[in-house]
Amino acid sequence: MKHDHLPFEELLKLGDGINRLASEFLAKQALRPEPAWYADLLEEHQAEIAAVVLLWFMEVQDALSAVDWVEWTDPFLWIALEERLARLLAPRLREAARASVRRLAIEEDEPVPLRMADVEIAMWAGSEAARQARLIAAETRMAVIESVMSLDEAGATDSGTMNALLGAGAFGLTRRFAGAALRPVLSDGTEGLEAAVMNARRLLDVRQQMIGETNTVSAIARGFLVAGLLWEMDGKLVTKTYFTQADERVCPRCGPLHGQEVPLRGLFSVGRDFVEAPPIHPLCRCFVRVSVRPVDLPGTFL
Repeated sequence: MKHDHLPFEELLKLGDGINRLASEFLAKQALRPEPAWYADLLEEHQAEIAAVVLLWFMEVQDALSAVDWVEWTDPFLWIALEERLARLLAPRLREAARASVRRLAIEEDEPVPLRMADVEIAMWAGSEAARQARLIAAETRMAVIESVMSLDEAGATDSGTMNALLGAGAFGLTRRFAGAALRPVLSDGTEGLEAAVMNARRLLDVRQQMIGETNTVSAIARGFLVAGLLWEMDGKLVTKTYFTQADERVCPRCGPLHGQEVPLRGLFSVGRDFVEAPPIHPLCRCFVRVSVRPVDLPGTFL
């Protein structure tokens, strides 16, 4: 059965189909985004952000491996891991946003005061990395808590089971992902361990891609908006236009926004859904084009 690409919060509600849909997602190659210069930005900085995400999950694995499983939910352990992720992520977000400011200045043939842009971006990157780290670490810790409780109730918390699941990456999943990954163990005991290990590895790959891709889109969009704000401060008329990638992964929420042009400080809207810029859900790949418009152009915004 074919599924259109849904916002991830909707995909997760499919419950029993998560494991199969994860396999389909990982196997499907999306079209290269347009325009080409935007695709180049994504590819360069997504690789760097993905490397940071992978490193952090490896450090989570090392931290949990060093303690007994009953200590996996220690809040102080997770505070340290959260702070570590924020420190890793902030410079990568900053570099992606700085690169997007410079690239947009070239594409629009409009100079940008780079020192001012760098200050704005550094402030944003620090706060955004802290916010992302808090959300990611909190969700991961809650998934670990619920997983340990479920496994304990099912009598499956022996060292062999826990070590296998730790090695497979079950420690790094969201709560819904963890529930889907561990279902074979909870229903079939150790006979379901092999299936659970495969599920965990696959779903950890999806989550890592989800975090990396979403943060890359966010950082690049932020750079575009910062450039636009600086142009606006210089007295220029600036607008932004929402573009989807026009492939089969475009979701029902983003599709109707395609082609909308609004003032820089305005909001894109469909019905009662108002958004500033992509990404508007995990794995959103949409593109916001910020443009300088002639003030006397017919139909421009006042």
